[in-house]
Amino acid sequence: MSYCCVNKSKCKPQNFSAILVQETCFYIERLTLYTSQTIRYFCLQTELAMHRGYKDSWHQQLRTSCHQLKLRLRQMPPYGRGLLLVSALFCCFVVYRILVYTFITDISYHTESSNCPACYGTRMCRRIHETRVHGVEAFHYINSIVNVKNVYFGRLNGLELVFKKLAHTDELERVDTYLCRGGFSQCMRGSSNNNQLCVIPPSDSFQLSCDMTQAVANISSRLTGPVSVSDVIGLSDAMQCPSPRLVRRMVHRYRERGEFVDEHGLSVSEKFSLLYTLAVNPEPLILQMFPHGEKWPFPAYIGACGRIIAEDYAGVPLRDYFYADWRIRMKLALRLLHIADQLTDNSAGYKLYFSDISLDNYSVQKDSLEVTINDAENILIVDEQLLAEDKNPGYDEPHHSVYDYCEHGNNCLTIDVVSLCSKTQSDFNYYALCKSLLSSSGDHDQGMTGGLLHSLPASLKQSQTIKSLADECAKPPPNKDRFVIKDELILVLESVIKSLTPATESF
Repeated sequence: MSYCCVNKSKCKPQNFSAILVQETCFYIERLTLYTSQTIRYFCLQTELAMHRGYKDSWHQQLRTSCHQLKLRLRQMPPYGRGLLLVSALFCCFVVYRILVYTFITDISYHTESSNCPACYGTRMCRRIHETRVHGVEAFHYINSIVNVKNVYFGRLNGLELVFKKLAHTDELERVDTYLCRGGFSQCMRGSSNNNQLCVIPPSDSFQLSCDMTQAVANISSRLTGPVSVSDVIGLSDAMQCPSPRLVRRMVHRYRERGEFVDEHGLSVSEKFSLLYTLAVNPEPLILQMFPHGEKWPFPAYIGACGRIIAEDYAGVPLRDYFYADWRIRMKLALRLLHIADQLTDNSAGYKLYFSDISLDNYSVQKDSLEVTINDAENILIVDEQLLAEDKNPGYDEPHHSVYDYCEHGNNCLTIDVVSLCSKTQSDFNYYALCKSLLSSSGDHDQGMTGGLLHSLPASLKQSQTIKSLADECAKPPPNKDRFVIKDELILVLESVIKSLTPATESF
């Protein structure tokens, strides 16, 4: 039996549900009638306007038709206009989803491989045409407006991948400009003073006005001999204080090498690409030096083609879990602390100090809740073995990071490069993590305040202890060591998670 009646006076609903269904159907019928009449009238007027050009210009007739359409829309009842608006938004959403899942494109459009060896590598170029990018990334014009980070998502042989250009478009243009003027080659040969980063001037300071191919050739002609510390020092955050052992590890694990190399392990073009990658963004090199297959907390590196690299899709941003169930957030906090432990103390003998802590720079696998660092650009690498060999004064004294008081509630971090590069132990990773994500002092955008461990239930007897330890980890009280505080926090989190029964975990 249907409750929808054309003639409302003849409908006799017996209950409230029947009345609600009847009124809804009536309004839908009215909306359909108004919409169909309006569209039919608009099409008719448009057709007449196109055929009456001899009496008046067609655009004037069309303007009149639009005016009449506006009047008819104003005559619609408020509920009709509201439903029409909702219908229009729904149609836009449907069209968007169709575009997302129907239109795909070849990622090779974004590679700029003609600039090589001023690029990240070429080993993936033979497979790049098999890759497809989905979503609005498939539309270059839209992408140029909304995708300022130059990050794309796609598939290759059934695998979900993330494609990155590793820099904003203007940053890449700035590096090209500096390459074209020859200044970049001076940085490559270790001419930077006091281990300072090679500063690349803003792109508006001078315009690119030379043959890029010739500029690259001129620089390449001076890249003789194996890659050394003097070549890489200061080219990026990762290479603020490189050691010969770190450089050898980087060259040995560089997966963009070809089949034919010189006695030093890399061809001239490959050396150029390696140094170019370091200068733009060292992330792909860090992913290769500390691979996911060896249990490092980074996505798996797939390869590079021109100025784009491919990484394994590591999951959704940690931001998506900020308002998740407290038990999930507690597990994620523990995983973050374990990552900080691994970066600080590992069997490889390297200290990796991660200074760009944010909810967007970690990824989470939905099924396993595995956490990885998805943006490894701002990581300082220190060779602990070199410090132990040199035994400079104070090298084995722990370094304690000082709490940063930020203006306007911004989440800021100050990194003491000199201290980190000269100490075998530093609590910086724990300080950065607790201050930026775990403690209540972390101030994030979009109103996400209070830290990842916010809103723990009052019924949890350890809730106040966890909150206090997270805050103390960010800003230790006098005479209390941050290393001790983070260990206490880990023990409490492990104890609570272990006590969760299968029934309490089924959330």
